[in-house]
Amino acid sequence: MLQMNLLWLVGSLLVVCGVLEGKKKGKDGLFSSDTLKCLVCQSLVEEIEFLINKVDPKKKIETGTFRLNSDGTQNKNIISYARSQTHLMEIVDSVCKTFEDYAQAKSKVSGKPMIIRIVTPEGNMNPQMGEVDMVPDDDLNTRLKFYMISLCENIVEDQEDDIMELFSKEGKHNDIQLCSKRSSYCEDTEIPADEYEFEKEEL
Repeated sequence: MLQMNLLWLVGSLLVVCGVLEGKKKGKDGLFSSDTLKCLVCQSLVEEIEFLINKVDPKKKIETGTFRLNSDGTQNKNIISYARSQTHLMEIVDSVCKTFEDYAQAKSKVSGKPMIIRIVTPEGNMNPQMGEVDMVPDDDLNTRLKFYMISLCENIVEDQEDDIMELFSKEGKHNDIQLCSKRSSYCEDTEIPADEYEFEKEEL
C-alpha cells in the first residue's frame, strides 16, 4: 500500500512539473479531439490484448447449446477462456476504467503526442515515463481522464461487434484493423508489405 502511495505521489509530482513546463511553452494544440480518439483507440487495443494474455492458457470454458439432439446428446465444445465470448464481454464492460491511469505526453524523440499509463497494470511506475514529456491540462488531467474514458466507451459501443470478432482469435495489427480499417478513428495505415506477404504464405 505504501509503495502504491509513493508511486502515485511521484506520478503527481511529474504531472505538476509538466504543468509548470507547459505554462512556459504555451499550448501547442497537439491534443485535438481527433488525435485523442486515435490514441485512445490504439491504447484500447493494447489494454484488451493485455487482459486476454494475462489469463492462464489452461483455463477452459464449455460452450454450446442446451438443446438436446435426437439421440439425447448436446453439442458442446471446450475452448480457451481467454478469447471466449464470455471473457470478451467481461473485458468490454470494464476495460475503459483503465484510462483513469493515463495521462497525455509527448515523445522526447519524435515530439509526437501520445497518451501513457502512469502506472503499469502490475502497479509499478511505467518505465516509459523517462521517454516522454508530460503535457497535462490545467486541472492536472482530471478532465482529460473523464474525456478519455468517455471516448473509450463510445468506441466500445460503436465497435463492439468488431472487437468481439477481432479478439476471438489471435491476430496481428488489431490496432490497424480496429482503429483504421473498420473505423475512422486513425488515419488509414497499411500493414507492412513484408508481413502481409508472410501472412499470405501461411494461408
